[in-house]
Amino acid sequence: MNEKDLTSSVGKCLVWIEKNMLTDGRGAHGVYERIRTDLCQRVELCRPDVASEYLRTLYLYRKTGRKEYDDVFENVTRWLEYAQNRKKEDKNTAFPFYLVNGKQKLPRSKTLLYQNDNGKVLLNLCYLYEKTGDTRYLTMAEKSADFWVKTQRRKGNFFKKITHLKRKDSYGPCFLLWLMAGLFSLGKITGKAEYTDAAEKAFSFVQKLIVNGRLRTSYEVSGAEAWRPVSSENYIAMLCFILSYRFTGDRVFLEAIDRISAFCDGLIEPETGAVKNGFVPGASLNENGDLCDFVYTQGYAFLAMIEMYKVLGEEKYLRRAEKAAGFLMETQIDEGDPKTDGAWRGSYDVRTKKAEGNCDQNNPLNEGGKHSVYTGWCALPIATGLTELYLLYNQEDKNELL
Repeated sequence: MNEKDLTSSVGKCLVWIEKNMLTDGRGAHGVYERIRTDLCQRVELCRPDVASEYLRTLYLYRKTGRKEYDDVFENVTRWLEYAQNRKKEDKNTAFPFYLVNGKQKLPRSKTLLYQNDNGKVLLNLCYLYEKTGDTRYLTMAEKSADFWVKTQRRKGNFFKKITHLKRKDSYGPCFLLWLMAGLFSLGKITGKAEYTDAAEKAFSFVQKLIVNGRLRTSYEVSGAEAWRPVSSENYIAMLCFILSYRFTGDRVFLEAIDRISAFCDGLIEPETGAVKNGFVPGASLNENGDLCDFVYTQGYAFLAMIEMYKVLGEEKYLRRAEKAAGFLMETQIDEGDPKTDGAWRGSYDVRTKKAEGNCDQNNPLNEGGKHSVYTGWCALPIATGLTELYLLYNQEDKNELL
């Protein structure tokens, strides 16, 4: 693999974001979520989880010697501070699902709050604090974590009416895994038992969702996330489990990985290294097992492969990550349209070798599919993984964790 191809792909992605997805003032009001190509529409939602993924990508990209986004990095950090809810005003300090055009128009208490998005923000804030030493990230992380710890129920799920999520939906794995990993990370950083204890309670419940060699989906648990393929939550679990092992050193997370690894391995398409959706009756309404989901699966599966290699040092994971990287670079959009070139479409068919499929089941917003070109969840995790792979090749100490 040509190492320059990795940074070239990331550079194209960041140019696409700069030209199309940054709000005015070079990200002063955050980062837009996605483009709907079927509607010729840029969705007006700016999401904190997308912003946090963007900051992580920019941090890593700077380590390759590129500094052209330093001002954007600061702008988006300030926007995250602005976007976070405030205890004085609304008695919660979680991050809202989104702000329209990056600006708060509704009372903060009326904004949607989601556990999976907040968990991902928490995980990225902890990462940024550890790497930069900037206490703004730690302050935001603790404020958010304090809110979610107080919402945790006896079974380990995170629920309060203000979250606007049905209680039964909060038992879905994606609503537990991200917060679990983020709280383990914050517990390691701060030494505060309340964060680690909450993460352990969440993990205790997640373990019960591993049945017959795989993690049950949110759709199976409660009918939520109908569009999310079975590949998604299982690979997110792989990523969150290996991160939790890194944060705690507890081998129970390696045992959890062992319980689902055969299923996850079986989703990898041998020729390309792509992760197929998989089909399990009743696990999702996204039932085409030959499609590859880019919105909820490819990027996190790629990151899981890289983390497995960094933590365990097993070459097979590096080989998988390299093959996946080749597939991801091959499928990056290059259609002569500056509105989408440099990004990735939401769904790809390994048989036709084209962007195919749709994921709008039970949701008029169209969650993914070939017409959705996402910034967060899709382009940014992929760009992060490509940059990490480049840095792995070029770091002097191969045992250093990025």
